[in-house]
Amino acid sequence: MAGYRKKNADGPNSEDKALDLFAEMMIEKIESIRKDWKKPWFTEGALGALQWPRNLSGREYNGMNAFMLLLHCEKEGYEIPRFCTFDCVQRLNKPGKDGEELPRVSVLRGEKSFPVMLTTFTCIHKETKEKIKYDDYKKLSDNEKEQYNVYPKLQVFRVFNVAQTNLREARPELWEKLEQENARPKVEDGEHFSFAPVDTMIKDNLWICPIKPTHQDSAYYSISKNEIVVPEKEQFKSGEAFYGTLFHEMTHSTGAKDVLDRIKPTAFGSSEYAREELVAELGSALVAQRYGMTKHIKEDGCAYLKGWLSELKESPQYIKTTLLDVKRASSLITQKVDKVAQDLERNVGVHQENKVAAQEKVFYSSVAYLQTSDDTRQFDELKDKGDYEGLLALGKEYYDGNGVNEKYTHSSPLQNKGDDLLIEDKDFAVVYNGSVGGTYEVMLKFTEQEVREHIRRYGVDNAGETLKGVAKDMAAEQFANLAQRKMPVFEMPSGDVLYVGYNRESDTLDVGPATNAGMIAQHRYPYDHNASLEANLQEVDARLNGMEEYRAELQEAEYGGGLRR
Repeated sequence: MAGYRKKNADGPNSEDKALDLFAEMMIEKIESIRKDWKKPWFTEGALGALQWPRNLSGREYNGMNAFMLLLHCEKEGYEIPRFCTFDCVQRLNKPGKDGEELPRVSVLRGEKSFPVMLTTFTCIHKETKEKIKYDDYKKLSDNEKEQYNVYPKLQVFRVFNVAQTNLREARPELWEKLEQENARPKVEDGEHFSFAPVDTMIKDNLWICPIKPTHQDSAYYSISKNEIVVPEKEQFKSGEAFYGTLFHEMTHSTGAKDVLDRIKPTAFGSSEYAREELVAELGSALVAQRYGMTKHIKEDGCAYLKGWLSELKESPQYIKTTLLDVKRASSLITQKVDKVAQDLERNVGVHQENKVAAQEKVFYSSVAYLQTSDDTRQFDELKDKGDYEGLLALGKEYYDGNGVNEKYTHSSPLQNKGDDLLIEDKDFAVVYNGSVGGTYEVMLKFTEQEVREHIRRYGVDNAGETLKGVAKDMAAEQFANLAQRKMPVFEMPSGDVLYVGYNRESDTLDVGPATNAGMIAQHRYPYDHNASLEANLQEVDARLNGMEEYRAELQEAEYGGGLRR
């Protein structure tokens, strides 16, 4: 390792040790790029571009930890960027649902852990001294937050990559799942590659400042004009090169005064200028990696490599403060890109549905139901005068801002004998029933897409029959899409091959062998609409593997079971 000047203090703490390691790794990476500046920041593995590092439960690591863990994976050759603490490994050894002992998972002998940094917050009420969770604190109003003292604490945790454990042998089904989740094909290269969320951000001016692709030879962020100028995509050798350059300038733009307030007036070529270039390079590399792209260092950025090395060799705090800025900048970019991607996905769904029906289906959700025991005098007066517009306006006053009324949402506003739709607009409807003294029902209208989104977020625990029917349609569509690619099949430890299908009528996953007449349902499991299709299939797989008839000898069962896709 070239020339890293470590602190010579007595008893360096865990944070100092972690920063020393991070600095050494960054020095090694930058020195390798100096020798070959055309090398990308992160190289690809056998599974393609590595996905964003996560813990075993699926939670993402933040920007600083993510960057160092990606470097760690690259250096050690880990193909799956999933990590776990020693305690997490031990929790995998708890007895199964039926109390059975599972094959033990353990860290392999001689393997060394890797540090990650996590800031925890202690929130204490100024008067009562009561402690609350930080997640609860974030939900408080600004005035309520003023009543608490918040104490941050940086902690260092040690983690192992899953490849440093015997997980592959002890839990082959879990290992296969992790491989599937992290096997991401490399994005298409070349001039025709397009990344729709960013293209949309450019076209619709959705970034924090305008982005102006222009037929010229420079890419830059203008502080004075607060705008990004880049060459047109066709001028780059590939789509990846265009987006990588754009991510670099977008990272710069996050430093504006009214955003992250990172960029200060400074001279070209100064240490502050060089540090901002490093933030932009690392930020763009992280963002590109998140979306399956390879990011090479900008050619004009090579001039700063020597300065970055000098700063790193002088102080490990340099990488800490730099990576904290990288974390904030990259998070701002990815949050916006992900939001645009979600909006595009929803719009695609609406477009596809509109191909089937000229007009999107509308659902009516009850806002208020007024009967004889309520004061319906104003409604009656407006109805008698024929002032239906006024009646609709009065009905809207009963709306309290809540969303879908899960239990009382219907595909038609007319649900009972004698119901009469008096008036409706694009958002509301008022229904009158003259029987039993006369009742009024105010209803809020939702599109099918909005109803589906509600189901995805909140499930159907409190839903009426209409929403449950939509949930069944969604499950049937998801299963059909999966089956078009490849029919899910369970290979049991006993050697039995079981097919699975979704039964909308019974709302179940039916499992059984295939015959000339089709699949014979030997087992039927209720479908959980509060969980994903993948989770439902995994639950069925677990229950089948727990059945005596599908078990094999212990030595065979270690390598059998699991869902085949």
